[in-house]
Amino acid sequence: MSEPVVETQQTYDAITAEYARVNAPADPEVLKDVASLKANLPHGSLVADIGCGPGFELRLLRQHGFRAVGLDLSIGQLRTGGEPGVAQADMRRLPLQTRSVDAVWCHAALLHIPHVAVPAVLDEFVRVIRAGGVLFLNVADGDGEGWEAAANYRSTRRRWFTFHRAQRLTELLATTGFEVYDQRHIEAGRGWLSLHCRRLA
Repeated sequence: MSEPVVETQQTYDAITAEYARVNAPADPEVLKDVASLKANLPHGSLVADIGCGPGFELRLLRQHGFRAVGLDLSIGQLRTGGEPGVAQADMRRLPLQTRSVDAVWCHAALLHIPHVAVPAVLDEFVRVIRAGGVLFLNVADGDGEGWEAAANYRSTRRRWFTFHRAQRLTELLATTGFEVYDQRHIEAGRGWLSLHCRRLA
């Protein structure tokens, strides 16, 4: 694991309680993305929530009729949530069989992977998703990458943030084997991109 990923994991382990408190309320934008997923997958489809944290969205996916498993590098986050069906894992080396899931849900997690490692992560996503399956990505909109303090979680620790522009990320997804069929920009906070993609055969 690269140093930015390791330190970011350690930060998430350290801020588990405050993170859960701040992020417990359901985000209306997330509900829109869940609705899009439901419109493009059969009821009962298997979804891997990558970077699931304490499992708030994992629980939401299950409530909306998906079978879902959660993976996160922070064992502290997983323990805080107490959700069943979770495991500690690095998204660059997923412990999932090839073409074993119908969708990957990756909300505000790819943003902690340095730019140089993003192609390898997308390769893992295309490996584990079945042909015709779906990838949902939510990333921070912008340019560059670097450290940011976790001050909003009452911590002096820091996290690595990588920013993406829609056109560049769409081109990278196409190179990997995904076609973006829906995307939108979310103005809240720093600005976010939500992309819904189909895995090509």
